[in-house]
Amino acid sequence: MSIEKYEIDRRRTKELGQPELQVISGKGDRNHFFCTLVPAKARPCCPRCGNPEVRNQGNMHRDYLDVIPRGDDVAIITITYEFRKAKCLSPDCGCVYYPEITFASPYARTTRRVDNAIVRMVLRGGCSYSEIAEEFEGHLSRQVVGQIFHRRAKELNADQSDSTAWYRELLEEGPYLFYSGVLSRGRRLP
Repeated sequence: MSIEKYEIDRRRTKELGQPELQVISGKGDRNHFFCTLVPAKARPCCPRCGNPEVRNQGNMHRDYLDVIPRGDDVAIITITYEFRKAKCLSPDCGCVYYPEITFASPYARTTRRVDNAIVRMVLRGGCSYSEIAEEFEGHLSRQVVGQIFHRRAKELNADQSDSTAWYRELLEEGPYLFYSGVLSRGRRLP
């Protein structure tokens, strides 16, 4: 699953708007993007001991829910992220690791863009978890929306020495947080 095997679709990569991902040409459709990491993000050596000699432990993929702007609307899409699991060949280490990503939280099935949108809808728009789940057209349950909200708020609190700084930043206007657009049924979100 080397990046050299794939032709990169530059137009769809730009539409996706995730700087660390490249969209693979000829795979997926309008609302399903198959992606790999940009070559500079691929980790060539062991994160534990720094040994550059690693062995491929298998090709993996993981699906993430994301939102992207399409005109005046916001589209709910799926990103299938394809990557390699690697094992350090150092006899003292043997660490098995995955490439490090920043577009999603560890173990999450949604991108940070979706997570931030949920936090904004709850805090700024006063939406309930059920209303947000409906806006995501059944892709997320209200329980999952609540878990995402609490996980992301906890992450944002941990990243800031001033525990209210993230709240102020998240509520400011900006395309990097959420598109202030329309999801499914034409309701304008805050």
